[in-house]
Amino acid sequence: MAPALVVLGVFGIFPIFYAFFVSLHRWRIKKGEFLGLSHYGRALGDPIDLLGLLIGLAVIWVGLRWISHHIRVRKAFGGLLLLAGCWLALQSLLGMAAGGDGRLFNAFKVTLFYSLGTIPLEVAGSLLLATLLFKIATARSFFRVLFFLPYITPMIATAVVFRTIFSPNPSSLANRFWTHIGSDPQRWLYDSRSIVALALQGIGVEAYPGWVDTMFPSMSLVCILLYNIWVYIGYDTVILLAGLSAIPRHYFEAAAIDGANAWQTFRHVTLPLISPTLFFISLVAVIGTFKAFNHIYILRTAGAQDTVDVVSVLIFDQIYQFHNAGYASALALILFLTILVLTVVQNRLLGRRVFYGD
Repeated sequence: MAPALVVLGVFGIFPIFYAFFVSLHRWRIKKGEFLGLSHYGRALGDPIDLLGLLIGLAVIWVGLRWISHHIRVRKAFGGLLLLAGCWLALQSLLGMAAGGDGRLFNAFKVTLFYSLGTIPLEVAGSLLLATLLFKIATARSFFRVLFFLPYITPMIATAVVFRTIFSPNPSSLANRFWTHIGSDPQRWLYDSRSIVALALQGIGVEAYPGWVDTMFPSMSLVCILLYNIWVYIGYDTVILLAGLSAIPRHYFEAAAIDGANAWQTFRHVTLPLISPTLFFISLVAVIGTFKAFNHIYILRTAGAQDTVDVVSVLIFDQIYQFHNAGYASALALILFLTILVLTVVQNRLLGRRVFYGD
């Protein structure tokens, strides 16, 4: 127990406190003057707006709890609290974005696009593949290895291959396929326009509001989403296949005796019994997407501008491009706290829906 605590303290807890210490100073090549919390103020803006955001989130939390209550009056009041909390949180967040570091809030927006664009498709696709593989008696091991290969292949190598596939060159693989189906070649990873803007231009709409490019992911980010799904869907498939294999056969036999069809068996037997596995992969996916870096940095291009710059890339730039370790440490701690809060919320909201058996 003691050696494990030493390893945890040296490689887990100490770096967090040291990063906080660095964030309190003007720290470039070496430690400079003490700045206190000014780096956090530069990143997040007015502390009043931050306090308003925290209060709004707390009100939302209370509203969600009251909405699920069986008493009608408390349920109605919970709905009002939910609306009030959302309004307060949104207004405070807009104030923070206006007074804080615009690059940080843009990076969080891109990170949110990245997370929402990958996790649902990744989990749904892996569940479909695992269910199909579970019904295959022969060659299951072969397909398991085949789907797992993208995950175990070095990410640097596969990201470079994807960068070549989604090159703007007319002879690239993506453009060859695109022109084969009758469309014009695309810039792919070098395109900062949103997919909605590209769709509007594709149907002949050249004039569209400016928020279309800011409220939707860019084409370059969509290419990175496809890469992430390709890499991790096999990993999730293998994990879910192990969860399916652990379900006792007599549950399926009992469902068949009761006359349940395939959908009823999946919904009322399979899905509840693999809910712990689904919860695990969704939890890991949220954490992974918010701290993703390697493949995003490799697939990042000048043409994409800041539409693919997630928070981890912004932190990297602050250290290696601007040599500002103090501010980068503050951003890293903000990202750490964000992931921690999301993990706790996910545990509280989804953990109670997980079925762990009798």
